[in-house]
This record gives sequence, structure tokens and C-alpha cells, in this order.
Amino acid sequence: REFDGDPYVLLGQRKGSHGEGEWGTPGGHQEFGERYETTALSELAEECGPDLKVTHPRYLCTSNLTAYTSIGKHYTDVGFVSHWLSGNPELMEPEKCLGWSWQPMDKLPDPLFAAVENLVIAFRTGQPYFG
Repeated sequence: REFDGDPYVLLGQRKGSHGEGEWGTPGGHQEFGERYETTALSELAEECGPDLKVTHPRYLCTSNLTAYTSIGKHYTDVGFVSHWLSGNPELMEPEKCLGWSWQPMDKLPDPLFAAVENLVIAFRTGQPYFG
């Protein structure tokens, strides 16, 4: 989303899982046979409600997410960016997140979920992979 021409990122403070207390984007597990774009849009709706409307989901980057291996978690994060059309995010899964808010890309809150920094770098530079 943009406010006055500046890019903003939708972030929520995680709870009940790895990265608890960290600020992360909406996301989740891909269903068997599901396209990446479908996963991104369905997770957005599941976590932020059906009133949040976006368009043009576009692949941003892939990250080998090893920051949480000490607690037995290792993921491949596939990040997408889309254009906000309308609506406000709602807290649909209060057991997983404290709430959603739009944060200016140039002044993100601390601490960030491990994949978020890569998403911002990819958005700015076009670099698509972080090993």
C-alpha cells in the first residue's frame, strides 16, 4: 500500500509460533498442488479477512529461512507483493497474531520476522533469491 507515494507493508506481531513477538507479513503453509499465487491470496484472506482487496499478486523473492533451526523450524519462504485496492485488515486469527497494521517500509518495527528484511531488499533491488 502507498500513502503519499511512500510504500507501506502490512505487518502483524506474531504469537504462538516461531518468531513470537516478531513483526511478520501474512502467510502460511501451501496446500498440496496449490499455486504460489493462490496460497498468497488465500492466506491473506484467512489472516486479514475478506474485506481486504488486493490485485496483481507478483512474485518477489524466495528465502531459505534458517533463522529458527535452533527450535527445529526450517522453511522456504516464497514472498509476494500486490497492490492494495480497498479494505482494512481484520484480526482473523487472534491465537496467531496480536493485530495487523500498515508500517512504512523505511521505518519498520523491531524485531522483524526473519523473512521480512529479504522481502524489503527484493522489493527495492529486484534480487529474487536469498540462500
